[in-house]
Amino acid sequence: MVEADFFVATNGNDSWSGRLPEPNADRTDGPFASLKRARDAVREEISKGLKKDIVVLIRGGTYYLEETVVFGLQDSGGSFTITYAAYPGEKPVFSGGVKIEGWRKLEEEEEPEVWKRLPPEARGKVWVADVPAELGRFYTLYDGDKRLPRARSAGFMPEKEGTYDLLYFPKGAIRNWPNLEDVEIVIRPTNPWVVNILSLESVDETACVAKTAIPGTYPLTKLVRGPDRDSPSCWVENVIDFLDEPGEWVLNTRERRLYLWPRGDSPGDQIIAPRLRELIRVEGKIDFDGPEDTPVRNLVFKGLTFTHGDRDVWTKDDAGLQHDWEMYDKANALVRLRGAEGCVIEECHFKNSGGTAIRLDLYCQNNRITKNLIEHMGGTGILLCGYGPGTKDVNKRNEVSNNHIHHCGEIYWHSAGIFIWQSGENLIANNLIHDMPYNGIVVSGVRPSYFNTPDKRECSRTIRWKEVGDAREWQDIIPFLHARNNIIENNEIYRVMEMLADGNGIYISGAGEGNIIRRNYIHHVLGRGTNAAIRTDGWQRGTTITENIIYKCRGGITRKSLNHIENNIIVDIEEGGYIQFRSFPGEEKTYGSRIQKNIFYCSGERAVFYEARATRAVTLPKDCEADYNLFYCAGNPEWSSKYLEELRQDGIEKHSISADPLFVDIENGDFRLKPDSPALKLGFKPIDISTRYYK
Repeated sequence: MVEADFFVATNGNDSWSGRLPEPNADRTDGPFASLKRARDAVREEISKGLKKDIVVLIRGGTYYLEETVVFGLQDSGGSFTITYAAYPGEKPVFSGGVKIEGWRKLEEEEEPEVWKRLPPEARGKVWVADVPAELGRFYTLYDGDKRLPRARSAGFMPEKEGTYDLLYFPKGAIRNWPNLEDVEIVIRPTNPWVVNILSLESVDETACVAKTAIPGTYPLTKLVRGPDRDSPSCWVENVIDFLDEPGEWVLNTRERRLYLWPRGDSPGDQIIAPRLRELIRVEGKIDFDGPEDTPVRNLVFKGLTFTHGDRDVWTKDDAGLQHDWEMYDKANALVRLRGAEGCVIEECHFKNSGGTAIRLDLYCQNNRITKNLIEHMGGTGILLCGYGPGTKDVNKRNEVSNNHIHHCGEIYWHSAGIFIWQSGENLIANNLIHDMPYNGIVVSGVRPSYFNTPDKRECSRTIRWKEVGDAREWQDIIPFLHARNNIIENNEIYRVMEMLADGNGIYISGAGEGNIIRRNYIHHVLGRGTNAAIRTDGWQRGTTITENIIYKCRGGITRKSLNHIENNIIVDIEEGGYIQFRSFPGEEKTYGSRIQKNIFYCSGERAVFYEARATRAVTLPKDCEADYNLFYCAGNPEWSSKYLEELRQDGIEKHSISADPLFVDIENGDFRLKPDSPALKLGFKPIDISTRYYK
């Protein structure tokens, strides 16, 4: 028999001892029925004084949670470890949803006004159910393991420039529907790197203007940049008028009715609506305004599956991180650590949910997030979110390793695979990230401009104003930027940037100094709006980008400010420069970036190895310490030789060469160098590929 201190099973009973893995013969004792009861039993053991580690094993099956299971200080293992794990060989699933039952086919006689508004193709195919009493408003719906799309209108472009909360729409695109509070607009406002989902407060059909309940990130107008700027950037969701395809649904909270055009002949018995956004929260004592928090310690969650959480909904009180890509200190993840140390989330599966998978908020140190599978999430894969700029720097030294993250950001397209905000000294290693609508990995903090806009949702509201004093300039702000000394290494990233624009495989901006991006393999990032495989953006310095392999991406590495690019292999960049030199207006002028010992290889006849827009690039290639690099165009070696000579006229690349680097097998993606490679003579250090990939 498998040994453990307590057991949980779907056929258990919370009045039993929980000491047996299955019910006994006369069903007088056996496992618990719920995680909450197991937590309470462990809590009782802790109160007696632990003398050993505690293990709770959870049998296979689905557990529908009625409320978030919260682990507090009384559940902390202290010097011992408390583990909640899957029973060997079994798959326990925790769902935040409720099954919808009592479906009936919608008839014209039952609801003539709804029938009239239905598209003709949907009449006779839509089913309706009453919303269970235990459910409030929900924003996602699932058919078993598949998230179903809400009914949506055709896309349109705003008619003219709006404000942050006023949208001018084409006549007839938006109406003053009876249940307007249920209707949301989805819009890419002004800039192509964020998606807003905003509820409507009022609609004036005559003036063709809609007012949103909260402001957007930017003015609600058409896109002004990016490849989609001439395409429809806005649509309406959750309106019965647009329920025109199988799988779509609409919720009317006034009538408490759910409408669905099922994918099959009927809805079946697996239509699930979420009632929770958070399934598990580990929460210590948070002294938000004070200097010291007390964390929960040494909890382990292993081999568990989490699903069916709801989508995040922005509120008037939210504080946004950079570009509102996530919200600050918010309960929008399936599993959330908020005041935790030495905790582990390992070999868990996060799938088919509307929000973020894992968050580490505020005080979080020495936690390990490893070997998890995260897929088909509406928001971010993994978020480390420390305190806003100030003297309180307590989100650090966490490990995020060997996770497989794909198809996240399916609702909020701007969501990253891994997002590190105001969190430092972390190890982000050996993760596999692919099939994402926007960035793969983001490291960021707060840029100087937000220190001059104190009530802006984006970033400004996170600043700890009493602690930063009069700091307003970059140099004064740097001590309060805590996303420093992170190591981003051995990650593989591909097929990101599939939807939005002006993004990257790995992105870092407004963070602290000392970050290292090394030995990552970034390939086939070819979205039309891709900026670069790796990018240091505005107000970022002290970053080292080294030993990375970049292959078949739309752009190579974007360098802004004083950051170093050394010992990288960049091959077959599709359109942008292999190295792009950029800067924000008003950034400090910085010189001396090292661009050294890199291999720039093009299979074709010519390439833009260095690209600098003189109107924006404060520091041009000639202002950097650019040398000992290898340039080569396999289809036209004379061209790369000529290119190098032109660079030398600016006094750089004195020792660089144009020569074949002699890869072992570039056709099959083997970028090892043959022993007689001329790059080795330049001091290029072979890149160790043995530990790069996700395991």
